[in-house]
Amino acid sequence: MGLLKIRRRWKLSTQIALTYALILFAAVIVISAATTAGVYYLFYHQAERVIERSTERAAQHAAEVATVDETFFSSGAVMPGVIFRVTNEAGEVVLDSNPHFWANEKLLSYARRNPPFWANRAFTLIETENSLLYYREVPLTVGGNFYHFHFIRTITFEKKFIRRLLLTLFAISILGLGLAVWSGHVLGRKVLAPLTRVTETAREISAGTMNRRLPVEEAGDEVNELSAAFNKMLDRLEESFTQQQKFIADASHELRTPVTVIRGYVELLESYGATDAEIFAESTAAIGNSARNMQGLIENLLFLARADQGTQPMKKIPLELGEVLKAAVDSFNSQRIEFTEGEAFEFTGEAEFLKKMFAAFIDNALTFSEGQVIVSVKIFGETAEVKISDSGIGIAPENLDKIFGRFFKVDAARTNHDDEKISAGLGLSIAKVIADQHGIGIGVTSKLGAGTTFTLTVPR
Repeated sequence: MGLLKIRRRWKLSTQIALTYALILFAAVIVISAATTAGVYYLFYHQAERVIERSTERAAQHAAEVATVDETFFSSGAVMPGVIFRVTNEAGEVVLDSNPHFWANEKLLSYARRNPPFWANRAFTLIETENSLLYYREVPLTVGGNFYHFHFIRTITFEKKFIRRLLLTLFAISILGLGLAVWSGHVLGRKVLAPLTRVTETAREISAGTMNRRLPVEEAGDEVNELSAAFNKMLDRLEESFTQQQKFIADASHELRTPVTVIRGYVELLESYGATDAEIFAESTAAIGNSARNMQGLIENLLFLARADQGTQPMKKIPLELGEVLKAAVDSFNSQRIEFTEGEAFEFTGEAEFLKKMFAAFIDNALTFSEGQVIVSVKIFGETAEVKISDSGIGIAPENLDKIFGRFFKVDAARTNHDDEKISAGLGLSIAKVIADQHGIGIGVTSKLGAGTTFTLTVPR
């Protein structure tokens, strides 16, 4: 756990350098160990094979002769490089290929008790200061007499050289570790340089510098993909921040109007309300109306806020489309609405929200037209198509993709109406949110001076 905590405090470039170094160091150690084991195995195996061949040939020759003599050398029974001795039952040497070599007793005093894993356990490993030897004793009978055949073969006289080689490999490994740490650090800083730029850019970004972007090169590597994704995220954040600022400004403006009205009439009441019944009635009516408008605006703002956060409670139940539409139409009590019910169409949804959605489109049609508003329903299998049409002022083509924006306002001059400013308010914004929550598609066609048709595609 302590090492993990320390590692978490290291920079990513340091972690990369150390990881790279440890991997390289481990690889060098494994390669060095494998090389050493391979070299020793070749030496040991070669000596082992020579002694085994000599043992086989000597046993074969012993079966063919009646006495132990020089013919063991001349017949090729003992392979070159093998010291061959024969002792009788009393331990006396009767034949020796190298009388000047150490006696068996002295030789065995250097026997290694724990030989390495690559050594053959059928042989005795002799380890002196400068050399390694294999020793093997085989009992044989020659001409009816019992003898001990001794085979000695040098594994290597370069024991010190191999040790030096191992030390050199170890030193190279340590040097390689240092080089790996340095190169890993340099490589890590180079690889992570774009990430450092991302970090620096993120630190410099504030409300006043949302236009900062990272440079994206043509090379399609992962870092450039990250930079491109980071820039897209900044685009979305900048757009969201701009919309939020506009939303706050518009909401403040809309709330300021009823508050100003209320304050004006309160001051009027304070000055003349107690003595003038007409002013009192007018003031209380205006205050009440402004308070209701402000309450509705606040409720709409809260609805949009909860919808943005995904916390808007919604209880969907089986509904009949005609009934929901009729409730929305009846809420206006207007003779200008022409409602044509279609076939029965059952679907699932939140009744009050859907009524609010349909009412928003109907209210928009009534507000921007003086003629009839036609509401019709057609069934197409698993979907129903609700059309809400008017013959009013229409919507300019450049504004069709903006009408669902919050507090979006259209200049009346651009719709051939010069006498007033036309505000879309929050109605269509809320309608769009409810439609999205129910999977309802919205289509709109409009022509200036000829009217607008909203088409709502409702799934079952």
